[in-house]
Amino acid sequence: MSQRDTRPPRHPPHGQIGYLQLPAVDIARSAAFYGSVFGWSTDGTSGSFEAPGMIGQWTTDRPPAATGGPVVWICADDLHPTLGRVVAGGGVVQGRPWLDDGERWLAEVDDPAGNRIGVVVPVRAAQPQPMLAVRDVEASSRWYQQLLGLQSDHGGPEYERLLADGVLVLQLHHREVEHHHGRIGDPDREVGNGVLLWFGDVADFDAAVERAQRLAAPVVRPPHRNPPEGQGNGPGHRELWITDPDGYTVVVASPDGEAYEHEETNVTASRGSSRPGPSG
Repeated sequence: MSQRDTRPPRHPPHGQIGYLQLPAVDIARSAAFYGSVFGWSTDGTSGSFEAPGMIGQWTTDRPPAATGGPVVWICADDLHPTLGRVVAGGGVVQGRPWLDDGERWLAEVDDPAGNRIGVVVPVRAAQPQPMLAVRDVEASSRWYQQLLGLQSDHGGPEYERLLADGVLVLQLHHREVEHHHGRIGDPDREVGNGVLLWFGDVADFDAAVERAQRLAAPVVRPPHRNPPEGQGNGPGHRELWITDPDGYTVVVASPDGEAYEHEETNVTASRGSSRPGPSG
């Protein structure tokens, strides 16, 4: 049995910032802001907080500083979602973000008390963010939310952004609305010919199959293993191919290498006829 470590906690190294006091007007409001924007652990009653590598407290004994004095720069994982949370939490974004030496995005914001703080976000590689031209944006948004648990980040009848764990994975645009770029897609041609809208690593694959059944989604290929048992060294996951309300082919795939220990769910087309597809 190991003995309890009774040594006192190690003191932070010389020169490390050990404690941060942030001026506040309304401590509870500031606590809610930093908790929602940056994920800090906060106590809106005592005013204490814990951030990565830092503890501190909000105080009403010092006036907020929008100009002059030090500026605290806080790291974030994503730029625009973070700035959106700033505004939703009662803060103000000051000007446009700027690119610093091609390596990071910088933005200055004011917290609800009026303190000027900086936001630092690393530059990331290009990520796919497909956009579909659809007949009914709101209906399609509900369909994808119900099928995959995506979250709306915009809403409205003309344009929608759908997120998975805070990451933009799909955009929907009304095909008759031009905006500044003209109409998207030709309504007289088949949609998405040769394109599969692929959603991988769906952990609740069986539940997603049930949700597709409840949505009466036409089936292109029922649940199957890719590759079939004993054939090749492919991803070893399960797939369901269906069509969405506009006729785009959607693939729902379980995580790679998932064990396949049960019989494939028997799913039949609920409307229209099944279309053959490649085995993948």
